[in-house]
Amino acid sequence: IMYCPRYAQRGVDVSIILPRKNDSLLVGWASRAFFSELLAAGVKIYQFEGGLLHTKSVLVDGELSLVGTVNLDMRSLWLNFEITLVIDDTGFGADLAAVQDDYISRSRLLDARLWVKRPLWQRITERLFYFFSPLL
Repeated sequence: IMYCPRYAQRGVDVSIILPRKNDSLLVGWASRAFFSELLAAGVKIYQFEGGLLHTKSVLVDGELSLVGTVNLDMRSLWLNFEITLVIDDTGFGADLAAVQDDYISRSRLLDARLWVKRPLWQRITERLFYFFSPLL
């Protein structure tokens, strides 16, 4: 996530699809703590409305795909036994793009102008949970 703003500022089209409702209250608040920086850099954040979205996938230039269960955090990388496949294939990339487009069609684009106007108590709560994000 930390590189997404950098790429977006360089003109790369960066989109993130997250579940609108998370199965963990802590994770939900902690993840929203990063939204302001991402939105300010031009990253598009889609909130999936079709239930819990547990898929982790990355598509680069329609060809390089990463698909798996790994959360990109230290806990998942070093503690949990999870896996991600790296697939370098345009056919698979096209299929993954179709899946991601379907998710986007069932999502709501987060409006940066509305996001900055959210209540102060929400900002404070996000910041408090931000400190726990390395543990979540």
